[in-house]
Amino acid sequence: MKTLILNGSPRKNGHTVALINEMTAVLEGDIKIVNCYTANISPCIDCRYCFTHKGCSIKDEMQDIYDYLVDCDAVVIASPMHFGTLTAKTISVCSRLQSYWSSRHVRKENKDNLKPKYGALIVTTGGSWPNMNLLAEGIADFIFDHTETEQIGSVYAKETDKFPAKENLHAINQTRFLANRLNELCSSRNKD
Repeated sequence: MKTLILNGSPRKNGHTVALINEMTAVLEGDIKIVNCYTANISPCIDCRYCFTHKGCSIKDEMQDIYDYLVDCDAVVIASPMHFGTLTAKTISVCSRLQSYWSSRHVRKENKDNLKPKYGALIVTTGGSWPNMNLLAEGIADFIFDHTETEQIGSVYAKETDKFPAKENLHAINQTRFLANRLNELCSSRNKD
């Protein structure tokens, strides 16, 4: 089993990383964690190279992610909530998934060879308000769609300003549950 985790947190030991650690303690197989804040990955510049070519014109660390996405089994997006949604760096990195959209919708071909995957969303946030998950879920849905990923669930560690994620047993248990579920689903799919 191979899992890609996109870490959208600027903090090395913050709430998001605490839940990523819970996830990786349970996940089986190879795990690739990409720190969106330190990775050398530029955002999409709308050059439209991918409208006529496979891949992206920008050659940076995103090439490693493209290679890993070809045969990984699971994708986890983990991000603090900034301005009501995933962090800007998370969205910036994921904007480079535009090449997959172009393959399907502009060039009308699917030569990216992405196999179906399962995915989960982990969000940490200092506050809590009605419908706070709408933007994060919408963007995550877009990311998962571009990577042929079926989302199996989300974890929200809310009010981290008062209640740290590493002490939030509900969020920890949900994270572990999703990790176990990813193990089960990916293992079952790989046996088929």
